[in-house]
Amino acid sequence: MADRAPAVGPAGPHRSRRRRRPGPTGGGGCLDHRPTARAARSTGQRSLESRSVRVIAVAGSTGFVGRHLVRRLAGQGAAVRGLARDAMTAQRLLQSSVEIVQADLLEPVTLSVAMQGVDVVVHCAAITADHKEAYRGEYARVNGEGTRNLVAAARRAGVKKIVLLNGLGTKPGSDGSYMRTRWEMAEAVRGSGLAWVSPQPSILFGNGAPFPAAIAKLARTSPVVPILGSGRTKLQPLWVEDLCLCLALCVEKPTWDGRAMDLGGPEQLPYTEVVRLILEAAHRRRPMVPVPLPLARIAAGGMSVLPNPPLVPATLELFDFDNATDLDSVQKIFGFAPRSMRTHLQEHGLDG
Repeated sequence: MADRAPAVGPAGPHRSRRRRRPGPTGGGGCLDHRPTARAARSTGQRSLESRSVRVIAVAGSTGFVGRHLVRRLAGQGAAVRGLARDAMTAQRLLQSSVEIVQADLLEPVTLSVAMQGVDVVVHCAAITADHKEAYRGEYARVNGEGTRNLVAAARRAGVKKIVLLNGLGTKPGSDGSYMRTRWEMAEAVRGSGLAWVSPQPSILFGNGAPFPAAIAKLARTSPVVPILGSGRTKLQPLWVEDLCLCLALCVEKPTWDGRAMDLGGPEQLPYTEVVRLILEAAHRRRPMVPVPLPLARIAAGGMSVLPNPPLVPATLELFDFDNATDLDSVQKIFGFAPRSMRTHLQEHGLDG
């Protein structure tokens, strides 16, 4: 359920003219004081500063994960190129040390420009399941066709590696389903002929995370909080900064190449408990009302006429299975212990 920015918008290549200055050393905005994470972070920093990777392009650089990742990579001294549909927005959101190139997944000519001189591309751009389709087939066009366009441009430009951020539980799905479009992203990268790796996290929390923010907003505006399905669907929330550390390590090391890796935090929580923790952090008390999935599907269909519906059918696909994996997935693969959502919210609230 990783959240990533939509990837359609104005076409036309544009390269920011602001000069790239060396970024500060250290972990940037992704701070973590745990010894195990610090050790892994320092290893990644030494590798980046050795300039074994010349240019790292981040597609979806102004999205939730993209912004955090760009800050980490730039803070470690990497040469980062942020790909964005809106260059002005990117200049406002990203560090001055980041080179910005306007690019659109559905405009191959812009991707050809953006991929020039790139060694590794991190693909964080997709329409996520909480966004309404602007037109029928938009999920498939942006996620599937857009990823194929990015892969083709990377291959033509001689990019060495693609790091694909996908979601835990990515599977083929039925024709026309949202999950099918995420599977098409994975298939495009796997068949690229390039080195590739694909971290697949459960839901994310941290500063700016859309899912907790949506629950908190609902609690402010509604007397009740609806619980989709039984409320027992298992989630394994992962801190966005821990995910960014995993992504940075994937950029630098070939250790995990050729693998799609399901990742989650140190706790498996039922959906109702995740909602309860968010309400507690938001200082809101609201009754939780179960909504059976068949009824939720009818409601989501009816809400599709709204410009920004609170529920879309694609979201409900994610409640068909437990969004969880091994409790030690991050520790076992990347060698550090991820932060607990429960502890993080108690210490930092929703904005930490």
